[in-house]
Amino acid sequence: MDLVTGRRSTLLMGLAVVAGLYWLAMFAGTHLPIATTPTDDPYSLDKLEHIAAFALLAVLLCGLGAAFGFKSRTLCIGTFLVIALYGILDEASQALVSHRKPDVLDWLADMVGAAVGIAAFWFFCRLRVRAGEPNGN
Repeated sequence: MDLVTGRRSTLLMGLAVVAGLYWLAMFAGTHLPIATTPTDDPYSLDKLEHIAAFALLAVLLCGLGAAFGFKSRTLCIGTFLVIALYGILDEASQALVSHRKPDVLDWLADMVGAAVGIAAFWFFCRLRVRAGEPNGN
């Protein structure tokens, strides 16, 4: 194995581990029987927490998919669908945990977060490609 392939494999493995651990931490965090941010509080950050958490998950999954060579359209659609299905599973399974309840608005916040993360990933990839073009064109 040459040096470039070895570095790419190490980067790919590292990214997969980070994405996997983050996803596992998200799942554990949403299924621990603890009192969460009160949703009836007008100053609650609950939906922003969902958006931020799922945006980061989307960025990590997009990065991992790009590292595996998926093209942008397939990568974006696939990432969104995987997160949408996971969000449904995550919300539905919270019914099994005390002090937790499934919430459609939480799932919608998850989807907004996924869209934000995918858009941010795509935007920064486009900037990177543009920066590599001669004369900045």
